[in-house]
Amino acid sequence: MSRRNFWNKQLTIALLALLVLSGCNKKFSDIFDRVGNRLVVDDVEFTYLTAKAKVDFDSDKQSVSGTANMRIQKDSIIWVSLSPGLGYEAARILITTDSVFILNKHEKTYMDFSFPELSKKLDFDLNYSLVESVIIGNLIYPYVRERVVKSGDMYTYSQVHSAFQFDNYIGAKTMKLEKVNVKDTLTNNTVSVTYSDFQLVNEEVFPFLIKAALEYQKEGKKKTTIDLEYKQATIEEKPIKFPFNVPQKYEHK
Repeated sequence: MSRRNFWNKQLTIALLALLVLSGCNKKFSDIFDRVGNRLVVDDVEFTYLTAKAKVDFDSDKQSVSGTANMRIQKDSIIWVSLSPGLGYEAARILITTDSVFILNKHEKTYMDFSFPELSKKLDFDLNYSLVESVIIGNLIYPYVRERVVKSGDMYTYSQVHSAFQFDNYIGAKTMKLEKVNVKDTLTNNTVSVTYSDFQLVNEEVFPFLIKAALEYQKEGKKKTTIDLEYKQATIEEKPIKFPFNVPQKYEHK
């Protein structure tokens, strides 16, 4: 099977997996605030962000690499253009607070899912906040009163939300989320995401290397990995556009 045909067949799987799978005046703060009772984590703050990243997708069937151009309006919209190489756009994704739209330019088809539909399809509970947090390296859920444990140069704490357990690992030097493990206690499916190569973007500290591993227990244990290596990222001062149009000749899948 040619590389082009394989990309065409695996595109939807890669796109959906990717969802589960994100200065001079900025200072790395102490682990606790002045009153000593609240964890201070250095989340990325922005309104508009643009980025370009290399994406490597590997499953039990095959591997695919490509380039992703991203645009984000915080807490509102994520726009992604995917290319497997040679400069042609293979797919475009638009993620809103309630839905995901996928335009497959190679097959001339499009798909749309609500987050409940997508969660059922992937057997993992997804929402917009989770997707955005993962691809920019912010905490999925803010620290409240969980017990913090220090081991070496890492602070850890666990959270439980609905049927999911979150184990968070905060670097003592970076004050950034450096790893998060998520377990679905009903299915035993897990997602593990690590963040590294932190660099300044404007005055925000941004992870330029993200590695995600998804393990599914359904129909035998399966593992999928997604590596996201940012080549550039910019926090935009002015509003940006999120072009997404479905041609009439495209078939709805």
